[in-house]
Amino acid sequence: MRKALIVVLSLAMFCTACSTAWVSTLDSILVAAAPALINILQIVAVANGQPVNANLAAKISADATIIKTLAGDFAKTSSGSTPGVCQQLQAAVGVYQADQQLVLQIAQVGDSNTQTKITLLAGLVAGTVNAIMAVIPSCQNAAATRSMKTLPPYNVSTFADHYNSILLAPTGNAAVDAATPRLQLHRHSKLVRAVTFGRLE
Repeated sequence: MRKALIVVLSLAMFCTACSTAWVSTLDSILVAAAPALINILQIVAVANGQPVNANLAAKISADATIIKTLAGDFAKTSSGSTPGVCQQLQAAVGVYQADQQLVLQIAQVGDSNTQTKITLLAGLVAGTVNAIMAVIPSCQNAAATRSMKTLPPYNVSTFADHYNSILLAPTGNAAVDAATPRLQLHRHSKLVRAVTFGRLE
């Protein structure tokens, strides 16, 4: 009896770890992807000599937060309410994907080098939607799959490195080249960077 209990508890702990693991992976993707998308708006604003689209930037941040919240709720819900939460989560990802498309529509500048930079950055950020969709369990049989989800290969540090290398490539546009260094993505939180006195980026 004791051995059986140990097996059941171990399985429960394993499933809980898997459940929180996919939510953590989703969070880490959004922590990098949403600011990266907002940075594109800032580059467009600098290149065109206009204010940044603050409403769209705020919407992107809010939509990313909604996804995080729904993912946490989905990981904790009972099997009876899971399909509804799962569908809300997938709908929220659809809204976030529409945000990306809207950024692409307005990300037009006259400087060809800056436009190339924007296009490359947007392409890199667009791939994060696929990573997000890969993490989220299917709504069919969601109660069984949400805790056993196999995590896709996704490395936020690699994403940040690629993004930053494109971001810092000179365009010849003095205003853009002066602005982009402060838009770099960081692999660690502000707290970690402060504690390590900036040694960890």
